Formats: sequence, C-alpha cells, structure tokens
Amino acid sequence: MNRSYTYFYFDLKLKSPSEAALEKGLENFSEDTYDAAEFFNHRFQGIKKITVLEVEGIAVRLMLVYERSTPEKVTAKELTVFSRFLYNERGWDKFTKEPSKLFIPIKIVPMEWHDAQFTIDAEFENHPEDERNKRWPSLWPDWANFDFEPEDREANKVEVSCDEDDGISSYEDEITDEQLLAVLNSIVLTQNLGSKEAKEAKKSTIKQIKKLIVPWAIYG
Repeated sequence: MNRSYTYFYFDLKLKSPSEAALEKGLENFSEDTYDAAEFFNHRFQGIKKITVLEVEGIAVRLMLVYERSTPEKVTAKELTVFSRFLYNERGWDKFTKEPSKLFIPIKIVPMEWHDAQFTIDAEFENHPEDERNKRWPSLWPDWANFDFEPEDREANKVEVSCDEDDGISSYEDEITDEQLLAVLNSIVLTQNLGSKEAKEAKKSTIKQIKKLIVPWAIYG
C-alpha cells in the first residue's frame, strides 16, 4: 500500500511577546497547543495534519503534513486555524502585544519521510507508547509509524516562505482562497462524521453555501 505525503517542519515564535510570555514562557501551556492540533486535524481531516513537537520559551515547533495536494507555496498561513484556536479559544491573546498576530515563522524546512520520522521520534523524543498520546493522538501521527513504504512527493520542490506578509493572522475575517477551499472540502467530506450537533452544523453550513453559489452555478 502506498500513500503520498509531503512533510514540513515549522519553527514558530511569538511575534510580539507580552511581559507574561517573556516571564513565564509557554511550556506550562503546552497542552493548549495539543488541543489546537487536535482541532486543526479534525477540521482538515484527510487533507493536512500537524503534530506539535516542542513548546519551549516563546517558541512552538511542529510538523505539518499534507495528505493530498500540496500548495505551490507553503507559508505559516497554513497554520491559521491552529493559531486562531489558541488565540480565541485558549486565551493566548495574553501572550502577545499585537492583537493581529500571534506567531511568526522562523524556519520552514521541507522534509522527506525518513527525516520527518527521525525528527519526531529521535530528535524530539516522541514515542508511540507515551501515555499522553491516548489523550492527544496527533502527538504520534499515523505517518510516523508506517508499516509500508510511503510514497513521498517532492516537498523540496515546493516554495516555502517566512516573509512578514506570509505570517499568521488571528483575525477571523482573514483567510486565503486556498484555506477557504480546504475548509469547504473538509466540511463536505466530514459532514456525516462527529456528534449529532456537529453533523447538523456542517449540513446547515453546506446548505447555506449552496444557496449563495447557486446563482453563480446557473448564470456564471
């Protein structure tokens, strides 16, 4: 069995750390990042997923993996949902002095599977038997323990950018076209998954979107 994945290592840090962040660091709030990763992975199920590798000082390091198509350009904007969850749902606004930004990327490194697997297993010492993996499955993702030879796409040919304009925003109304398509695709693919409330919410969203785009589908 083959699967096609691309892997990207992200080194993020707070863009404008508050006094609280500088004084206390983020280590004691690492569980918030695990919750954010679970939320992100559920939102983009079957499309892309992240694994938090380390929370240290004012930095968060993680692995982003695409399971299907990979954007022509990979930037920190791909992590907007992750950052927004921390900012809005876990109160991480207290860690930044700039309301519009939480993180900026310091490094984005394309990797092949064996490098990504070594990074999560050896370099950051995450292991499948860790007790916390039962609560946060994303800490040991399926790709880290493949029992088949994965079919890697060539991530090294993908453009990556750490430019200021490609940073992560925490504003609700900022979303790229690629993110919009990914979210819509995720909603459609998972509309029959989850709790009764979640399924009803997704079906309602799909119905509303269809009403909005029907005229464009008919008249162009």
